[in-house]
Amino acid sequence: MEKQNLKLIFSEIIEGYSLVNSPTFGDLKIKHINNFDSAQSDIKQDYCFKKAVKDGLPKKEDKIKYLIKEKLWDPEKDKEADRLESLIKGMMKTKSKLHLQAQIDQIKKDIKTAEADFLKIKQKKEEAIGFTAEEYANRRVNEHLMQVSILGEDGKTLFNDEEFGDLEQEHVNEIMSIYSSNTDKFKAYNLKRIALADFFTNIFYICEDNIFNFYGKPVINLTFYQIEVYSFGRYFKSIIQNSEEKIPEHIMEDPDELIEWAQSSKNVKEAMEKGNLGDKEHSATSLVGATKEDLKKAGIDEDTNMIDLSQEAKKKGGKLSMEDMMKLHGVK
Repeated sequence: MEKQNLKLIFSEIIEGYSLVNSPTFGDLKIKHINNFDSAQSDIKQDYCFKKAVKDGLPKKEDKIKYLIKEKLWDPEKDKEADRLESLIKGMMKTKSKLHLQAQIDQIKKDIKTAEADFLKIKQKKEEAIGFTAEEYANRRVNEHLMQVSILGEDGKTLFNDEEFGDLEQEHVNEIMSIYSSNTDKFKAYNLKRIALADFFTNIFYICEDNIFNFYGKPVINLTFYQIEVYSFGRYFKSIIQNSEEKIPEHIMEDPDELIEWAQSSKNVKEAMEKGNLGDKEHSATSLVGATKEDLKKAGIDEDTNMIDLSQEAKKKGGKLSMEDMMKLHGVK
C-alpha cells in the first residue's frame, strides 16, 4: 500500500471515522468503534443470547453434545485440532528463538501448513454445528454495530433500530459490503506500517509516551484503532531504541521483517555469547549454519571469526570429536 494511502488511513484514525459513498444512501460516515460502543455490544449480545435460548435455539455446547451422541461429529477431530493448536504455539515459540534465516523460513512454512489444517477442522465443525443461540447473538451484535456506526453527513445515526430492521435485504447487503470493505483497511499489518511511517513517528516521538498528549483524550474515549496504532508505535519505538546495531534501511518500512530482525539479532548475539568459551583471545565464535547474510541481518560484523562446522568436520574425516569441538571453541 502506498505511503499516501497509509497517511489517509491514519487521518481517518485521528478523526475517528471514514467517509464512504453508498449508491443508495449517498455520502456516509462510518464511525470507528470505541469502548463505549463495545460495552453496549456486550450487553446486547448477552441479552440476545439469553432471548435466543428462551425461544428454543440450542446452545453451541448442547449442539456439539448432540452431534457426538448421534455420531455426526468425531471427537477425535477435536483432539487433532487441540494437537495442531499446541503444535502451532510450540513452533511460534521456537521461531522466536531462531537466528538463522533458513530455519526461520522453514518453520514459517510449517506454521502456515499447520494453521491451514487447524482451520479446516474448525470450519467443518462449524458447518456441522449450524445455527445456534451464540450465532444468533453474534449476528444481532454485528447488525447493531453497523447500525450505530453508519452515520449521515450530519454525523447523526442514519437508521434507528426499527428503520434498520425494515431495510430491504439488498440494502442490508449493500451496507454490509461497504462496512466490511472499509474495515479491511484497518487490519493489523496496515496499522503496523503506519506506526513506522515518518508522518506518524514525527509526532509520536515528541508525545513523551503519553497517550493523552498524543490524542488529547482520555484512553476510555479513544477508538480501538487509535489505541492499537499507538500501541504499535510504542512497540516499534522500543525495538529501535534498544537495538545495539543499526537497523538495515530496507526493513524499516516492513513491520514483520523488523520484528523478525529484532528477534533474530537478539538470538544471534545470545548464541555467539554462549560460543565464546574459555580464553577469549584464542576462542572462536561458532554459529552453526550461519551465513554472512545472517550476520549482516543481525547487525554483526561480517569479519567475525565464524566456524563452518561442516568444513571442519571434513578436515577430520567427516566427524568432529568432543575434543575437536573444545579446541575449536578455544577450550583447553
